[in-house]
Amino acid sequence: MMRHYLLRSVHDRAATAVRWDISAKRRWGLPGTECPACEAGGGTLGLTYPSVDLAPLPEEREYRRARSVPWDEYVRLRDRILPLMPPLAVVEPGIDLGPLEGSVRGHPSLIAMDETRNLFVQPEGAERLLAAGLRGIKPEPTALKVQRGAPPLLELELVVSGGYSADCQPERVGAPCPVCGTQRWGLLPYYWGLDPESVPDADVFRFWHHPGRIIVSEHFAEVLHGMGNTGLQVTELPVRRPSEAGAPP
Repeated sequence: MMRHYLLRSVHDRAATAVRWDISAKRRWGLPGTECPACEAGGGTLGLTYPSVDLAPLPEEREYRRARSVPWDEYVRLRDRILPLMPPLAVVEPGIDLGPLEGSVRGHPSLIAMDETRNLFVQPEGAERLLAAGLRGIKPEPTALKVQRGAPPLLELELVVSGGYSADCQPERVGAPCPVCGTQRWGLLPYYWGLDPESVPDADVFRFWHHPGRIIVSEHFAEVLHGMGNTGLQVTELPVRRPSEAGAPP
């Protein structure tokens, strides 16, 4: 069975030689809103789609300013961009769209993660990932200004997928909202495992229940290790099939 890992930044600055930070914002985004039926909102960390180009839309400027709008206005803006979204994209209020614009200080490694869980690669890093045959590697250009002599940064657009293993599956609370489709869940588990049947055809992806969590395969972890000190670390996740639910971890 393929092993999977949670990808994180190394928070102990003394433990890594990587020193960099980023000041940037996304070019476009959907506004926030509140469902009139269940009062659910959006703003989930990690729902970013840098490949989406809203420039051809006559109303593209309506997506440039972060704000909250009434539900009907949100639906109008959401439906207008649906044909431009990647396949299987998760579309919610507050999602970020288009390239990042801003500046980078310092020198990120071949692959790097910022504080808002965006994953970046230098062109050489992207070549290494692709040459290794890793699946789900989709480098997208950014509009980030880097320091003189530093290579440009690309951003990896990640699919959102995966689910909890059966022994730690949170309980559904009621039925999905008939207006916005939001499903309420009970308390999410602190210690959790990954259902292998839910893993997408990708070696790196965002976890569906918590898109701010980036999950990588064993193959990805091996390639990452070969890149040297990247400022990133991996922690293995338990992976159990439903028939193994309740078995000792």
